[in-house]
Amino acid sequence: MSDEPIPEENNDEFNQERHTQEIRHSQVSARVPEGVSRGVFSTGAVVLQGGHEFILDFLLRISTPQQVVARVVLPLGVVPQMIRALKDNLTNYEKRFGVPTIPTPIPPQVTGSAESINVGTGLEVAASDEPTPPVSDVISGVSAGGTGAVGETMTPESESEQKSEPKTVIKPAETGQKPPSAEELYDELKLPDEMLCGNYANAVRIGHSATEFSFDFITTFFPRSCVSARVHMAAPNIPRLLDSLTHSFEQFQRKVAQQQKRQPPQQGDQPGNL
Repeated sequence: MSDEPIPEENNDEFNQERHTQEIRHSQVSARVPEGVSRGVFSTGAVVLQGGHEFILDFLLRISTPQQVVARVVLPLGVVPQMIRALKDNLTNYEKRFGVPTIPTPIPPQVTGSAESINVGTGLEVAASDEPTPPVSDVISGVSAGGTGAVGETMTPESESEQKSEPKTVIKPAETGQKPPSAEELYDELKLPDEMLCGNYANAVRIGHSATEFSFDFITTFFPRSCVSARVHMAAPNIPRLLDSLTHSFEQFQRKVAQQQKRQPPQQGDQPGNL
């Protein structure tokens, strides 16, 4: 890493007492703090758009309550770079390991009460004419209607709803259910107070193995780069994360283009004005 101060072009006017200098910062390696080195595991993510930044909330939806395990704040210029890097990593992964897919869950066996297992000897249960109702695996909460709001990536549990067997009864009202709003989504999530500000990062380093992807979010500040957050995700969740990032960034670009069209021209831009 070379971090050399560059004086102003006019050496005669360069004052040794000045503290304002231009820094050439070349990122060779990034320090990983002890509290970040282990990283956190995530099963999905929510992409939020701000006026000058994007916010990535990585979720853990295995246990209850569902919680945000990492919040990362990215400047606008880093988002398309992350999308390109994630596309390249996913392409390399598919060339080596194939397309990452989520296993289709095996439907539970529906048995009558007469086929239940008896504990002890001499216990018999009379057969019932009424069939045992099927077991539904529809998830309650914000993900029950499919994809969530603000670019939420679907988890394996959410996708299993779409691929569920005919035994799972879906009411007509649920099929037309709108995705939840951001307020409704975060009412179901646990967001610790110490995580509200998030971790800033202006660079992303992505790696993968046969089973998971790893994201190192880095701050490239002088005098040394540092990993501010490390997140691990299972490989089958990566295509949905990429789709959410791409969709959110395209939506942001369209919104900016519409604002520029509505913005009236400046006075100096009028024809005939100098």
